[in-house]
Amino acid sequence: MYLRTRMRIALIGNGNLAWHLSHAIRNAGSRIDLHLVTERNPSSPWLSTTDMNDLVNGRFHMVLLAVPDNQIALVSAQLPEEVFAVHFSGATSLTSLKQTNRAVCWPCQTLTQGTTINYKKIPILFETSTPEMQTYLEAVLKPVWGEWMLATTEQRQMAHLAAVFSNNFSNYMQSISQNLLKRAGLSENLLLPMLKAHIELLESNSASSIQTGPAKRKDENTMQLHQFLLQHHPELQNLYTLVSKQIQDTYNTSNEL
Repeated sequence: MYLRTRMRIALIGNGNLAWHLSHAIRNAGSRIDLHLVTERNPSSPWLSTTDMNDLVNGRFHMVLLAVPDNQIALVSAQLPEEVFAVHFSGATSLTSLKQTNRAVCWPCQTLTQGTTINYKKIPILFETSTPEMQTYLEAVLKPVWGEWMLATTEQRQMAHLAAVFSNNFSNYMQSISQNLLKRAGLSENLLLPMLKAHIELLESNSASSIQTGPAKRKDENTMQLHQFLLQHHPELQNLYTLVSKQIQDTYNTSNEL
């Protein structure tokens, strides 16, 4: 779709996603007039009377909802039914938006305000309700950021679950690792070269093929030593036991999830 006129877009939100989305749109130099709508205080609605009047009067071609997951349906309910609406949640269904022309664009990327990101390299899983919505979406956002892949709600939600294991849980493990190093009087960055080397291996190998460690090789002596070192941290002992057992059960049976 060729944009004959400048598109007027409302971006609702004030968090990490809204920050990066606004920067990506502006950095792309696209034919978009972007209007930011931020929450005024926790007890007030996202949309003021002025915002609502602008939407009802057709000032905006599209509304981007960069709001928390539990706010998507609430904000959508405040919007006119005829507006083109987009949310960006990995776990929330397309039907949480009440508009006829609706879409989901989930960026498979950790987004933190103030960081520099190559927006063109972010994988985007998207879903639309109508062909017209897909046409508008590809005209407005596809040139701005991401490597786009069409995915159903079920596929996107499973990818979001996978991301929690791959990113959120692994980062928590890194925080444990850093704390253990700090307690030993060592640099918290000691294992970063190991971590970077492992990420490089994952680019050309499956995770299951490069699994190592005492649990994989059934090194009971080392595992008992680790349990002893964690004796004052029973919650970490339990986590160590749980993950080690899962690894052993997986590789003893040679079955992958």
